[in-house]
Amino acid sequence: MIYDYLPVSMVDYPGKIATTVFISGCNFVCPYCHNSQLIRLKKTVRSEAEFMEYLNKRKNLIDGVCITGGEPTLWDGLYNFIKDIKDLGFSVKLDTNGSRPEVLERLLNDDLLDYIAMDIKAPKNKYGLFAKNNEDIERIVKSINLIKNSGIDYEFRTTVNDKILGLDDFTSIADLISGCRRYVLQAYKYSDGVLDKDLCGEKQCDVEFLNEIKEMLKDKVDEILIR
Repeated sequence: MIYDYLPVSMVDYPGKIATTVFISGCNFVCPYCHNSQLIRLKKTVRSEAEFMEYLNKRKNLIDGVCITGGEPTLWDGLYNFIKDIKDLGFSVKLDTNGSRPEVLERLLNDDLLDYIAMDIKAPKNKYGLFAKNNEDIERIVKSINLIKNSGIDYEFRTTVNDKILGLDDFTSIADLISGCRRYVLQAYKYSDGVLDKDLCGEKQCDVEFLNEIKEMLKDKVDEILIR
């Protein structure tokens, strides 16, 4: 279920030069999604063998692999894919929406992840804008707790669009991730590929709004970053 990969990235894996691989298929319908072509696509476009061959040739240039999507934890082959990457000596960062805590738990128990970035879409009462299944929403809290207690490096992150989330929503998100190590605020940026242009609008999120959120939450989270 590899859709494609970015040979070299300096921004997707904090502190490392990485290859970023995109996994097709997703169970969420985030209105600001820039990878909307991956939501319904559930087939392999690039082969695992091709990707592993690339990694083998770049061992001296790349430190890690960032696995993103779509939603990687929906892929039945994810465990073995990550194990093969680790066997080559690379660090692995997983991007996830947190809807499959059982997958995260197995990967963590077997020491196959070095970094997790979990998207916190909204407070629980607004998750219906993003998730199609209420059971997925209930799994979010379990994933948050798994990650906070994992012992590995991690971040929670939210894409900020003031047409969708207000200041009160971020107070609720802070309660949801209370005690976490790192929280990242990502400014919404418009592109032609945005899933719901009418809801999201074309205006980029104002940095002043991001700073207002950061100031409001500074006593609730260890570290808050703006990207």
